Amino acid sequence: MGSFFVLLLLNMSRYADIVLPVPLNQYFTYSVPPELELIIAPGKRVYVPFGKGRKLTGIVMKLHNIPPVGVQTKDIISVTDMDGTTLLPYQLELMEWISTYYLCAPGDVMKALLPGTLRPESKNEQKAYKPKTEPFVKLHHSISPESIDETISGLKRAKKQQEVLKKYLEISEFNAADGSFKAISKRYLQGKVESVSALQALIQNNILEEYDVETERLISYTGSIVEANTLTESQERAFAEIKESFKKHNISLLYGVTSSGKTEIYIRLIQEQIKMGRQVLYLLPEIALTTQIMHRLQQIFGNEMAIYHSNCSDIIRAEIWQKQLGNRPFSLILGTRSAIMLPFRNLGLVIVDEEHETSYKQEDPAPRYNARNVSIMMGIKCGAKILLGSATPSFESYANALWEKYGLVTLEERYTKVGLPDITIVDIAEMRRKKYMKGAFSPQLINAVNEAIERDEQVILFHNRRGYSSVVECDDCGWVQKCTHCDVSLTYHKNVNMAVCHYCGKRYPIVKNCPECGSNTLNQRGYGTERIAEHLQELVPEARIAIMDSDIQRSRYQEIIQNFQDGKTNVLIGTQMISKGFDFDNVSTVGILQADALMNFPDFRALEHTYQLISQVVGRAGRRNIRGKVILQTRQPDNQLIQMLSRHNYRAFFNEQMNDRLAFVYPPYSRLTILTLKGRSAKDVEQIAYRLCQLLSGLFGEERVLGPDAPMISRIQNQHIRNIVLKVDHKTSYLKSRQMIDCAIQQVKELLVQSGVTYYFDVDPL
Repeated sequence: MGSFFVLLLLNMSRYADIVLPVPLNQYFTYSVPPELELIIAPGKRVYVPFGKGRKLTGIVMKLHNIPPVGVQTKDIISVTDMDGTTLLPYQLELMEWISTYYLCAPGDVMKALLPGTLRPESKNEQKAYKPKTEPFVKLHHSISPESIDETISGLKRAKKQQEVLKKYLEISEFNAADGSFKAISKRYLQGKVESVSALQALIQNNILEEYDVETERLISYTGSIVEANTLTESQERAFAEIKESFKKHNISLLYGVTSSGKTEIYIRLIQEQIKMGRQVLYLLPEIALTTQIMHRLQQIFGNEMAIYHSNCSDIIRAEIWQKQLGNRPFSLILGTRSAIMLPFRNLGLVIVDEEHETSYKQEDPAPRYNARNVSIMMGIKCGAKILLGSATPSFESYANALWEKYGLVTLEERYTKVGLPDITIVDIAEMRRKKYMKGAFSPQLINAVNEAIERDEQVILFHNRRGYSSVVECDDCGWVQKCTHCDVSLTYHKNVNMAVCHYCGKRYPIVKNCPECGSNTLNQRGYGTERIAEHLQELVPEARIAIMDSDIQRSRYQEIIQNFQDGKTNVLIGTQMISKGFDFDNVSTVGILQADALMNFPDFRALEHTYQLISQVVGRAGRRNIRGKVILQTRQPDNQLIQMLSRHNYRAFFNEQMNDRLAFVYPPYSRLTILTLKGRSAKDVEQIAYRLCQLLSGLFGEERVLGPDAPMISRIQNQHIRNIVLKVDHKTSYLKSRQMIDCAIQQVKELLVQSGVTYYFDVDPL
């Protein structure tokens, strides 16, 4: 009876729904040829025809017997994965969830998911992933141990070949159990003999046999392995509370002040998971800026750990991917947001360090996902626990902990037991009125920098604006140099002597005369990191200054960090990059040059982000045996945010802000989705945006739809922009909200095509 059903199944037409790396919101159905029916399976890569003459690598999502209506299906050309799958079942579910929740095409998720070498197109098949191999040599299978002496004697007229064979026998070890000699690397043997041509002759004469052995491209850790530090009393308590919390919750939040030693707690948790044979994913917002943590973990976990991020070469990412699918996967993956896409067969714990960081959010291109939220969904699908850690948690995470959706563990003591830095607020409006300011520096900040340098201590200065000056302006008529492609003023960069658009990247020469009035009174307004460094060097000649911002090449980050760590520089000036997890022993003083620029940003999260960013920068001071000093410069010294920052009172700030969030139904009391429309015609963009607003208001309710509004920068690269904001009720499932949004889009589809206006969604924007 069983064989009858097998025959019946084989006689039925089989179809596969396949995701392809194209920006279309659908799966594609192909016929499964009979010769592939027994090897094809969900999660396998397949090679298929697409369009005219194009061939793509896709992923099988589902197999079925239902032919598509009104469509002639094409056959799958081949199955790429013969032994096992490239994607595990939970990854297929996760990919589908990301596509649905973040309102993007499945193909966009696939492109984010897989390294490029694992999804080649026909035109660049040579870039497809192939395991790295190395040639080895062994005694030819036709030569037995008993005939070795005879073989050596037979080479008496070929002395060089005889010498090479003897050297091979000397190096390799005879295995009496099976009567064989150990294979050795051809490259190694070549280094031990004088004649490479003689070695090649032995291979050609079937005395030695050459074959390929698969090897790893990954660089092994060769340093020494050290023991983890003993936890302090407060760390031990937090460690125990986390384990207890995991008994009740899949997700827990570790709210620990800066320099409380959260990393040491993570290490203990990782060790426990590895002892149980489980895997751990440890996420960081930015690998290049957290080398200290990376080295610390390598010293403890050695080659059990791999590092995975978007700056790894594509072939290395593919190599790690394949190793994770093999029999000896890495126990610990340390990575940025892209690491959540890796396969894990036995995931036990996900750690999201600095969970509040906006770097976890993918902005462009789609999918515009938040790695923190995706890792939570991933952990749930894998049966793993998720630990979120931060000294300044996101409001969503902290609210979920207070509402007991997550577990909550607090760590309020620095591991050195040194108090949090002392913050001095300086009213720079008053300082300017009294003419005490020297450029961007108050007397208090200059004194603090001088005192720190005299004590051979280090200083961090935070200013969240790169370049030299933010505006080139005419004193006579007020003309400002702007980008011709974007509605934004240009930033002057003195190091290249160019005015640069920070939105499209276009560079412009510096004008000498005003094009409006002809005046030559053009001046630089505002301060960037370059100008701050120049002025400080004049004020404090002893300062050895380094700048860290996004104008610096990523390849130089490590050099800048190491020089500061080693004391070669004693003042580090930077943008928000300097807030990301650095642990410098000798930093005693931090200066916040202008807090107001962050607070005044037109966004409902502006105050939350300001508090988080400044708190993290403040936390870089006094991390060892001395209490840090912070000079916070502001024009609003009585502002509630500034006062709460000075008292390190996150809870009071959170409570005050949550009242506003509730009143205006902003997250965490709703889910936000921003629909952005772009086009070359401002009229077309405005018309379609207005029509969509009407349609969405009818579906979601007028009180939950804002717009259409022009963003602060309403034209970028000659594309006019309008935004529509949806405040989706938590009672409305994300599936239902997607259906309603798709319904509205469908009604303006023809207008979109005719006008060339494009659109995209940003779900849970930051």
